[in-house]
Amino acid sequence: MAADPILMPATETHRDTLASLISAVPFQNPVAVTLTMKKRAGARLADDIVASENLRLFRVRLETRVLGRAAKRHGKRLRMICVLEMSADHRLHYHCIFERPYHCSSDRFRAIIRDQWPKTDFGYHEVDVQDRSDSGWTDYLLKLRQKRSLLDSIDWTNCQL
Repeated sequence: MAADPILMPATETHRDTLASLISAVPFQNPVAVTLTMKKRAGARLADDIVASENLRLFRVRLETRVLGRAAKRHGKRLRMICVLEMSADHRLHYHCIFERPYHCSSDRFRAIIRDQWPKTDFGYHEVDVQDRSDSGWTDYLLKLRQKRSLLDSIDWTNCQL
């Protein structure tokens, strides 16, 4: 009996397929972002579900600050791809590609991200923002280490393609 392909671990083929998907997304102004999470906030421990909820709250804050009323009135969203990993010291962090709108300068976008992330419950002070994302960043997002499963590490709830 053949193994179920859905239950099999991610392979290089899956990785290549995801890389093709990401490169097909029409990012006009991609920004490489790493967002590190606190291990706990009060009595709550960080896990995959908490991380996704925390990132959603951050995404709403970011879109409100960058897009203004269009985010709420017209449902305007920033394109983004977010991948969750766990570091060697068991700290969750996201590697992301965000679309920076042209009307928002690189410095302002970076400042908004650095200002809004720590305001979330699990936002840790370690934030890295690089203005230009490239294929090397995509390869880094899709690396197999520091992930339980490549396919499960993509936060599909918060990805806006």
